[in-house]
Amino acid sequence: MGTQDNRYDVDRRAGPAHTNRRGRAKAGGVSRRRRIALFAALVALAPTLALAHVKWFENEALYPVRADLVFSGRTFLLIVVCAVALALLYGLQRILGDPHWPDFRFLKKTAVGAPTILAVQAAIGLVYAASQLTLFAPNLRTHPPALALAFAAVQLFIAFSFITGIGDWIGALALIALGPLAFLVFPAFDVTDQLFWAGIGVAVLVIGRGAVEAGQARPWFQARSAAWPARAVAALRVITGVAIISPALDEKVWNPAMGAAFLAQYPTFNFPRASVGLRWFTDERFVLAAGVAEALIGVLLISGLLTRVVILGMWLPFNVGVPFLPPQELLGHLPILGIMYVLLVHSSGIALGESLHRSGLTGSPSEETEKAAGAPRVAMTTWRAFHRLHGRFSV
Repeated sequence: MGTQDNRYDVDRRAGPAHTNRRGRAKAGGVSRRRRIALFAALVALAPTLALAHVKWFENEALYPVRADLVFSGRTFLLIVVCAVALALLYGLQRILGDPHWPDFRFLKKTAVGAPTILAVQAAIGLVYAASQLTLFAPNLRTHPPALALAFAAVQLFIAFSFITGIGDWIGALALIALGPLAFLVFPAFDVTDQLFWAGIGVAVLVIGRGAVEAGQARPWFQARSAAWPARAVAALRVITGVAIISPALDEKVWNPAMGAAFLAQYPTFNFPRASVGLRWFTDERFVLAAGVAEALIGVLLISGLLTRVVILGMWLPFNVGVPFLPPQELLGHLPILGIMYVLLVHSSGIALGESLHRSGLTGSPSEETEKAAGAPRVAMTTWRAFHRLHGRFSV
């Protein structure tokens, strides 16, 4: 009996320790799973930093791109996240049955004046860059002074033509030509970061700054094909996607030191750590999450899948950081905001699977499908999507 009591006492003393070890192991597993889930969620929220062009606030000469990270786990993570997101968005588009969803009627009204909004906001950005004797962005500062003045003069001319509409096609050609010239003066990544300017040039060249809406191209293009407006918007979308991917790679995914230097200056941008209290979410992890999120946005834009949904998802993160940074952040991103407006009202231009020869431009009052009412179309599309989902998951 005594032996049994002693054995019971030993088991009782060992029991709690054994239970605690199992509890800690289980808690550790749960904690790890929670961290993975939180990281995935924060990848979606981290474009707050993605909005900030880090090169505008840090000396990029001190933080070169790390070639050893090109073929690394960071790049693999980016590829996996993009592949999963593309698959999900493709599946959602198949369920909805409309690559331009949501196609609300009011978007056709707000599309009026979109080309002018794009041109004027681009002009404001060009005037600001010229006043700083830079080309397009604060980090593209030219030497010698004569070259800087020449670039400033060209930018001012383009801005004048975009604001007034006088010779806007010449200004568009000049804007497109500045890209190749910039590659001769600046590092390739720095120019690729600003590639969206070429997209704006293409859009203004084909559609025109003075167009009431983007559904009608200039007479020279319209006489050759009614598909040119959609092609111009598609080119704007794809080129902008490339320009968004570029800083994601050379400022964050392949250059964590530059992103960390930015966060040292603006620590509150790492909101999971500063505000939520997630101490394990270090600056390096946040920079990686921001880079993945930013590159993902670019990839989704290039894909042409549900472009309006992608744009709506960009609005908050691409604006929330503006009040916390110097004015150059807003002034430098006005052209991108103009591009986002055009892509919201006109969708992808030419979506995945659509013909390059399609006529009409989605969201345009002159679209051939205008006779189909916007609101009933959205309601019918949503109703069909509901029935497809019901059919797939019903037993």
